[in-house]
Amino acid sequence: MKKILTISLALILSCSITSIQAQDEMQYLFGGKDNDVSISGFGGMMMEFSSFDKDFGFSMGGGAAMLINQKFYVGAYGMGLTTQHPRSFTIYDDDLERNFNEDLYARFGHGGFWLGYVHNPKKSIHWGVNTTLGWGTVSLTDKTEKDYSNRWIAESYDNVFVITPQADLEMNLLKWMRVNVGVGYRIVTGVNKDYQQMTDNGLVEIAYFDSNALNSVTGNITLAFGWFGN
Repeated sequence: MKKILTISLALILSCSITSIQAQDEMQYLFGGKDNDVSISGFGGMMMEFSSFDKDFGFSMGGGAAMLINQKFYVGAYGMGLTTQHPRSFTIYDDDLERNFNEDLYARFGHGGFWLGYVHNPKKSIHWGVNTTLGWGTVSLTDKTEKDYSNRWIAESYDNVFVITPQADLEMNLLKWMRVNVGVGYRIVTGVNKDYQQMTDNGLVEIAYFDSNALNSVTGNITLAFGWFGN
């Protein structure tokens, strides 16, 4: 009887210690043990094809991100419009008290967060999703006039928020290089700057851009260089 009682107490004590150790063990969202979580990173060159106020637009930029378990990444990006988009406006001048024509060039740039997920990254061709969320500006400038810091002088200036979710097809070219081809949709909010024009009905307010002029389906190519091994 004493032996049975001793063995029972030993078993209970052993289970209690095991339970305490299990409760104290560190737990992770992306793995169960320390060595299950791999952290690496990459940088990339981005090219975006889109519509810009009913014209073809091409933007270039870059980004860098931390890669978790080769599946999840979080980082930052920057993107700027490279194609030229001249616009002619008839604007009322208070000093001259008349309309005059002004030829301006549109400029568009933004940057912020870059988030993504990669499915089956070990396969040579796989898919993923990502989104960029950034802040930037849309401006209309004179092509020839710059200020003392060599920046274009803006006649119109809008602060905007840009979000571009997209689906990707990704290819592992080398252990340290990938190419990503994606299709997405760019949403731009905050485009609301107006100008005045004298008409037969008096002064009217006219928007430089329609509020949806910068929203567009996008095609993206990203060349990524980094640590893509195990």
